Amino acid sequence: MKPGNLVKGNKRARLLAAALVSVGLLLISPVGLSSRVAPQHWTITINIFPTTITFPAADPDLEPVVAANTPVHIQVTTSPANRRWEVTIRAEGNLVSASGQVIPISTISWRASPNEVFRDGVLAAGQSLVLAQDRGQKEADLSFYFQNSWDYVAGEYAQVITFTASLL
Repeated sequence: MKPGNLVKGNKRARLLAAALVSVGLLLISPVGLSSRVAPQHWTITINIFPTTITFPAADPDLEPVVAANTPVHIQVTTSPANRRWEVTIRAEGNLVSASGQVIPISTISWRASPNEVFRDGVLAAGQSLVLAQDRGQKEADLSFYFQNSWDYVAGEYAQVITFTASLL
C-alpha cells in the first residue's frame, strides 16, 4: 500500500503520516540442553498482516487523533505449544518525509485487542518495547493512532516498525 498524499489548506496543512510496518521473524533453531536431556527443536513463528498502514489526511481541529486505515493483526505460535515467548515492537526512528521533515514517532500510539497478553503503548525511536509475553499461541489486533497537529509540515512521512519474537 502506498501512503496517501497530504493536502495543504489555505493557511494550515492537513497531515498524513504513514508508518510502514516490517515483519520481524525470529526462528529459534535446536537448542542444546544439559547432557542428561535430549536436545529438542523449539520454534517461534510470528505472522503479521497487513505489513503497511497509513493515516488518512485530517484537519487537526476536527480530528486531533487519527486512526490508521486498518488494524494490524499479529499471531504468535510456538513449538512445543507451551514454550514461553516475548514480542517486542521497535520504531527504527522518527517519521521522516522525502524532503527531510521529521515528526516524532512518539506521536503514534497503539491499542491491543484483546489486551490480556498484548499491551497498549506509544512508539519510541530506536527503543524495543515489550508488546507481549506469554506461552503458546496468541493473537491480537493492534490499532494505531496518530496525534495530529498543525505544527507538522504537510507531506508523506514513513518509518519502519519491527516486531521481534523470541523464546524465553
